[in-house]
Amino acid sequence: MKKVYGIVLVIVLLFTLSECSTTSTQEEEQYTEATLGNDKVTIDPVAMETDLLALVNQHRSDIGLNALENSTVSYKYAEEHNDYMISKNSLSHDNFENRATKIAEVTNAVSISENVARYYTTAEKTLEGWLNSSSHKAAMEGDYTHTTLSVELDKEGRPYFTQIFIKVE
Repeated sequence: MKKVYGIVLVIVLLFTLSECSTTSTQEEEQYTEATLGNDKVTIDPVAMETDLLALVNQHRSDIGLNALENSTVSYKYAEEHNDYMISKNSLSHDNFENRATKIAEVTNAVSISENVARYYTTAEKTLEGWLNSSSHKAAMEGDYTHTTLSVELDKEGRPYFTQIFIKVE
């Protein structure tokens, strides 16, 4: 069973990574457009987390899927990944397999996926970006029961997002 779990995680990771390189450029353009004219965009990461989780669950509900329960024990893994991406100034799924293994241990998860993003200035724009990416949309609309979402700001005040999707039976 662990071998099957490992293979599934590797396939999901490879598929997800293949989609992220094009998303990053779009996100940077959207952030640039949102800050033209020296307008400072102020983002409340806690409010953004709440709003985006609500939008993800509303989207799932609209297409007939279950709402995802919040997995508070997994939050630290999403937060740590945002810190990592900020330190690298890069959008990535680096170390996903390690994160997924740790989350599976604490939640008894049978399936895990994640979405990442950066520079979106509203929850609505983040959701739209994920829905416009086939791999991110597939993760959001997947067969999951729980989720956790961290939004962290870099030193310039630009948001980084890590949402982890978890299926617990």
